[in-house]
Amino acid sequence: GAIVRFLPPSYRDEGLAILKDMTNTLSSYIQGQITVSLCVGTLATIGYFMIGLPYALILGILVAITNIIPYLGPFLGAAPAVIIGLFDSPLLAILAVAVVTIAQQIDSNFLSPLIISSKLNTHPATIIILLLVAGNLAGILGMILAVPVYAVSKTLVLNMARLIRLHRKHRKEAKPEKLEAAQSEGE
Repeated sequence: GAIVRFLPPSYRDEGLAILKDMTNTLSSYIQGQITVSLCVGTLATIGYFMIGLPYALILGILVAITNIIPYLGPFLGAAPAVIIGLFDSPLLAILAVAVVTIAQQIDSNFLSPLIISSKLNTHPATIIILLLVAGNLAGILGMILAVPVYAVSKTLVLNMARLIRLHRKHRKEAKPEKLEAAQSEGE
């Protein structure tokens, strides 16, 4: 509510509604990221069990936790699995790298666009295009910020358009009342 105090009193309810929508949008994005991370952790855990990696469950949980960190997280999560795989054999370490690579490919090509787009009510192609454009324009930071900035901007624009339509409607309804009042004064 502190930001809403800067708005004229007649717009405070609408301003509060816009802020709530933006909060819901950001929380949906965060929920989507957590869901994606859990899926990647599950894929990694299954893969680790399939290749016979010791401590597969713990390492899969670590992958899920670190996957929340964009771009660097998957490498941080994979490092312990590769090191533990090396203690057993070089082949197991290579297989651990393959498991994480496959999990990350499934994540970035299917899971992330589908889950995030459904949480934000945005087409998956839009998410992919946003990431590609933001990556080319602003690098990793652009890719990290692209989707949440887009989602909040979309929410803000849609709410502002609704607010403008509402304002115009009230102005049109107010004009006949003013005309009637002016006519009754003139008589």
